Amino acid sequence: MGLLDELKKEADTLKNQEADRTQTLKANAAVVDQALRKTFHYMNDLFKQLNVVKPACPRVYDLPTVAKIDGLTQSDYRIDYRTSLRENSEHFENLVITFKRSKPEQFSVRREAEQIERFRDLLWQNNIRFVSEPFRNERRVVVYETFKINCEILCSAEVVGDYEEGVIRFKLRNVEDFGPTVYTLEPERVTDNALEELAKLFIGKESQFKEYNRRPSQTGSATGAFRAQPKMAPQYVVAPEPAKPKEEEQKKSGLLGSIKSVLNKPII
Repeated sequence: MGLLDELKKEADTLKNQEADRTQTLKANAAVVDQALRKTFHYMNDLFKQLNVVKPACPRVYDLPTVAKIDGLTQSDYRIDYRTSLRENSEHFENLVITFKRSKPEQFSVRREAEQIERFRDLLWQNNIRFVSEPFRNERRVVVYETFKINCEILCSAEVVGDYEEGVIRFKLRNVEDFGPTVYTLEPERVTDNALEELAKLFIGKESQFKEYNRRPSQTGSATGAFRAQPKMAPQYVVAPEPAKPKEEEQKKSGLLGSIKSVLNKPII
C-alpha cells in the first residue's frame, strides 16, 4: 500500500469517526435536554410548595471544633436554568438550585492567633456566614479573634447536562452534609421516582437517590476479564387502569402530592 492509499484510508477512518460522533451527539441532545427539562419542572413545582411550608430539617450538621447545628428550618428555595442553541434548537444546559437551612441563633467562638487563619478557611469552605473581631495587645499584634457564626447553612445544587458523555451530573453542596457530593445519572434514569428521591435530599429526609447513580460496567472485572451476566427473572407488568376524572388527578401520590395536600387542608 502506497503513501497516498494510507492517507486516504486514514482520512476515511477520521470521517467515519466524526460522523459517528455527530450522530451520538444528536442522540444525546434529545435525551439530555428532556431529562433537564423534566427535572426543572418537577423542582420548580416542588419549591413553590416548600417556600410556603418551610419544613423543619431533620439533618444535623457537625461543624468541627465548634458544635453540632440542628433544629434548622428550610426556606428560600430557588431554581434557574441556562439554555444554548444546539442544531438550531434551544436546549437546557444546566440548572442552578439554592436554598438555606437556618435558625435565628449564633455561636460565639474564640480562636488564638495561630488558629485564626485555619478556622476562617474552614468557615469559608463550608460557606458559613460570620463576622469576627480581632483583639490586639499593646504592640498592636493580634492575640486572638472572636467569631460570631450564624446558624445558617447555604445549600446549592447544579444539575449539568453533559452532552458529550450523554449523562446528567448532579453537583450538590452542603445538602447531605458540609461539602460537595456528585451524582451521575443516565438520562433515562431521571424518572419521577428518581426526582422524588432527589427531593427528599433537598428537604433533609433519608433518600435512596444514590441507587440511581451511574455504575461502572458490569461486563469487566478489575483484571480485565469478562464475567458472565446473571440471568434475570422475567418481569411482568400489570396494565394500568384507565385514567379517572379530574377528581382523581388531584390526588397525586408521592412527596410532592403530600406537600400539596398539607397546603390544601382547611384552616380551622
